Amino acid sequence: MNDVQEELLSYDVNSSNIRKTVKNIRIFFIWVLFTCICDAFIYLYLFKTHTDLLTSWFATTVLFILSICIFLTCMLYQKKKKSFKHMHVFFQFFSLILGSLFGIGIYIINLELTRLPDTLNPFYSFLLSSFLLSFSYVMAMNFLNQRFSYFTALFVPSSIPVFSIPLLFPQNTNEVYSTVFIVWFALLFFSAYISHKIYLNSEILNLKNRVLIRQSQQQLEQSKGLQLQLKNEISKTETMKNELQLHNHLLEQKVKERTYDFKQMNDRLENHQANLTFAHETAGIHSWVWNIEKRTFEIADSKSDAEFRQLNLKQNSVDDFIHPEDIENYKTLLKQHLKGKTERFEAIYRVKRDDQWCWIQDIGKVVSKNFNNKPLRMVGIQRNIQKEKTDQEKLKLAANVLEQVAEGVFILDNNLCYLEVNPYFEQLLAYTENDLIGRHLFDITLNNNARTQKMYTVITQSLVQHGEFESELQIDFTSGKKLVLWVHINAIYDEKNKISNYVGIITDLTDRKKQEQRLSYLEHYDILTDLPNRFYFKQRLHHYLTHYSSTFKNFAVLRINIDRFKLFNEFMSHKEGDELLKRVAHRLRLCCSNASLIAYLNNDDFAVIYNLNSNINIHQHAQNILDAFKQPFEINAQEQTITLSIGIALYPEHGLQLDSLNGHAESALREAKRLGGNTVYFYSDKKTPLLNQGINLESELRKAIKHKELTVHYQPKICVKTQRIYGFEALVRWHHPTLGYILPDIFIPLAEETSLISDIGLIVLHETCKQIQYWQSLGFDHFRVSINIVAQQIYRGQLIEDIDYALKKYNISGDMLELELTESSLFEKSDQVNLLLKQLKDRHISISLDDFGTGYSSLAYLTSYPFDILKIDKAFISKIGQEKDEAIVNAIIAMGNAIGITLVAEGVETKEQALFLEKHGCYILQGFYFSKALSSADSTKYLEQHKLITIC
Repeated sequence: MNDVQEELLSYDVNSSNIRKTVKNIRIFFIWVLFTCICDAFIYLYLFKTHTDLLTSWFATTVLFILSICIFLTCMLYQKKKKSFKHMHVFFQFFSLILGSLFGIGIYIINLELTRLPDTLNPFYSFLLSSFLLSFSYVMAMNFLNQRFSYFTALFVPSSIPVFSIPLLFPQNTNEVYSTVFIVWFALLFFSAYISHKIYLNSEILNLKNRVLIRQSQQQLEQSKGLQLQLKNEISKTETMKNELQLHNHLLEQKVKERTYDFKQMNDRLENHQANLTFAHETAGIHSWVWNIEKRTFEIADSKSDAEFRQLNLKQNSVDDFIHPEDIENYKTLLKQHLKGKTERFEAIYRVKRDDQWCWIQDIGKVVSKNFNNKPLRMVGIQRNIQKEKTDQEKLKLAANVLEQVAEGVFILDNNLCYLEVNPYFEQLLAYTENDLIGRHLFDITLNNNARTQKMYTVITQSLVQHGEFESELQIDFTSGKKLVLWVHINAIYDEKNKISNYVGIITDLTDRKKQEQRLSYLEHYDILTDLPNRFYFKQRLHHYLTHYSSTFKNFAVLRINIDRFKLFNEFMSHKEGDELLKRVAHRLRLCCSNASLIAYLNNDDFAVIYNLNSNINIHQHAQNILDAFKQPFEINAQEQTITLSIGIALYPEHGLQLDSLNGHAESALREAKRLGGNTVYFYSDKKTPLLNQGINLESELRKAIKHKELTVHYQPKICVKTQRIYGFEALVRWHHPTLGYILPDIFIPLAEETSLISDIGLIVLHETCKQIQYWQSLGFDHFRVSINIVAQQIYRGQLIEDIDYALKKYNISGDMLELELTESSLFEKSDQVNLLLKQLKDRHISISLDDFGTGYSSLAYLTSYPFDILKIDKAFISKIGQEKDEAIVNAIIAMGNAIGITLVAEGVETKEQALFLEKHGCYILQGFYFSKALSSADSTKYLEQHKLITIC
């Protein structure tokens, strides 16, 4: 048996080897073809020539290899089964022929090398021969070594020339190369043999594994067959079991048929009992029998035993299971019946059940008595009425709730007519129940407009289609009531799922709505001005920006600020300040009646939005606002004239977002304030030249102070009465080394926001005193020079010390100086201001009130502080020629002369202005009509050249 298995195994191994050789031999021939081509290229590369003999060998070898490949390809694609024995012979033959061709090729290569004496080198013979054979042997080891005979058939004929070359071509040989040849090919042959053995053993193991797997699968198939047989046996057993059950079933049927007659008789008996039991159960009744003589109590329905168990156990003590509040009544009724005083015993009481009290209705009657008329037997029924009692309590509670609830409750029939209402409903709507019952739901409301009719249609459709309606409604009733109600109506369905009634609840929201409106007003409006507040302004502005409208595509945002309101508020009082805000708001409503929105933002800020789609001239509207505020307000019996600053930003030119558009309007407002107020300024994204050049103005100003870039210029003041120079006003100028002259309007506001204004004031003070000293040395000592003083210099407390130091340093007297104070420097710390002015007067320094007439309280200052000079603001001088403004200037001059204060008019630019002022008694004039501000040298020349000055 083992011999047979070994023989089969050997056959399988050989067959497997031949199959793999069939798969691999074409690849082997391709590699051999590649090797021959490479060897030919090496030969051509080394010797740059070729021979007919070598070319013929190469062509023969290539044709042979290609023919073999084509033959094998055709053979593989034939469906005819191939004989492994024939294949084995073919492969041996092919290997032998290929080996012979390699041997011939080696011989031809060495023969050709002998014909090239100039290039003869044993290494070339070694290189060409070893490359061709070594690479071919290695490929044969990989692809033909499944049968060692194939490798041997290739190796033997191809290696014979290698060993015969030393004899045939001794000039091509080298002992070292020959030895390496022999050793190398011997190693290759030995390696091929070892590789073949390893492969053969591996293949044998694989085949044995396949045999084992095949045997395992056969055993698995056998196991499945046995399982199938077992299932068949089980199926037969189940069939027998079913047949047995069928026989049992037939037997049972026969037994049932036998017992049917007995059951029919029992059923007839039980029907009577069932009918009685059903009647009792339907009515919730349990019958009982009380044998008074034997003192036993029987209950026909065992389900009721739990309620009367204690009665069976303690027949003499009903106190243990009847409620204490019901026991006396129970005993009284029972005794009356036992004594024959009542036709039947009937009582309602509570008994203990599951630790809870349960209501019971008990009805009984004595049915048997002895000869002494003593009761012997009593029968009766008991019924649990706990649910009825609970329902009654719920109905009472619901009725009480309906009567007491603070909601309007009403019931309608299926035609929406009133059936019942609660008292609160009557009270809320001001109707009586008689007024409502039978009337339609909508008959008590006013329905004289389309909106109300539409509302009724919606309510009716919702009730009919969905059986429910819930919404907040504003309703006018025929009783005169106007209410905001939350109405909730639900349908009630009968057993056929049809609407039988409607029940509704109404909640009065009228007061709540009023409160919500009040809260909404407080949220969106300012109480003081009765204008929309900042929150509502931003909300509406956001709405205009985000909701496109063909009629609101372009609009303007005006930011309005009351000039110098803080000063007014502090000088007068907060009460007067609030009154002024209300008056301003009222006047804005009048002059901006066609605005889309007028809002009060905070403090002294207002905002107006104009729709520009109706060809509105926004600049003219803004100017109209300024003109409207020329009319003074009368507050606390005083006339107060205020001015406004207006900044304007346009949508979409100046911004598409809320913050940017509002911010640009605010930026324009700041620019209007910087220009002195009482003006309109449109936002522009063009920066000032300084900003365009990236100049940090504050930093540059600090450098200017440090490097002494600031200079003082002097503008003459002329006395037209004496035709002489009255004095000068010292004005600071800044000449930047790279930017040139920078206007005071640019750097002075910045200096006032920082501490730099005090530093600049100190520079002006010293430069002025120094200039006065110089003029005195030239003999000019009949005039004084005025210096502007700001609030910061006053409240820092250093001003007197600085003045004393400068007067002493430059050796001049105080009567050569004049200090000009603005109203803003006088509002706070009046005691400190009074002390300062007194100290100045002690030093014979003149005090001037600058920009008179532009503030809220100029008149009050004239009597509160010791001013020597009053400067009429250029805003009034520039409007000379207009009747009303001339009247104001004339009044100021008359007032100043009346109280004995020297008057100075600044900003005189025309001859007409000068003549008007001289005519009305103002003789000291200052302005471009006479001279601009001059440098130190130019002002000295001016003094020397203008001994007398006349109005030409």
